[in-house]
Amino acid sequence: MLRNLIAALILLTSSLCLTAPPHVWAADAPAAKKEKKKSRTQKKKESAKAKREAAKAKKAEAKAKKEAAKKAAAAQAAFEETEATSAVGKALKNMQFIGASRPVLTADYYVVVRSSSTCPHCVKLLPDVLAAYTEMQATGKVELIYESFDTTPEKAEEHLRKQGATFPAAMRAQMGNLPGAAPLLVPPPAAYIVDAEGNRLASGPLAPVLANWRKHTIEQ
Repeated sequence: MLRNLIAALILLTSSLCLTAPPHVWAADAPAAKKEKKKSRTQKKKESAKAKREAAKAKKAEAKAKKEAAKKAAAAQAAFEETEATSAVGKALKNMQFIGASRPVLTADYYVVVRSSSTCPHCVKLLPDVLAAYTEMQATGKVELIYESFDTTPEKAEEHLRKQGATFPAAMRAQMGNLPGAAPLLVPPPAAYIVDAEGNRLASGPLAPVLANWRKHTIEQ
């Protein structure tokens, strides 16, 4: 009998839950609706913000490209107007270069860095090349030129752009015409140094040549 009483109570409880007035279930409806509206509003705000940021980034990119093109045009104009008097300067003026940077045609010394984007050791040493280039520029007498062993100028330019390189660069085929160019006895990463007339002052693996560029140029 007790068992039957318990079963009856369970059935009664279930029946009361199923037949509860609609207002009991609808009590939370306004809050849910409000929360849903708030979520939609937040999503719209985030979407609008993302669009504004994308437009801002696009505008900044267009401005950067415009400034880069202007700077490249100025560099090319200055390059063409410069009168090259040394053997190396004259050879450089007739070369084709990668990207927008152009070498100084009136430098006293030229450091040529042989490198490639497919050479892991070359890529590892590139920060050292960038640091040395900044120091060379500060002297007003030494120019650095990157000689690329990549398969195409486009590949070389993409690599240098990603690395933040600003020094002048040319392909291997072009740099072979430079007076005093060292024979390819040492594979990249390698380097050599010549004076303005093409007299070779040093050559060998990149690291030691780069470490002693002052000794072979302004300090000699």
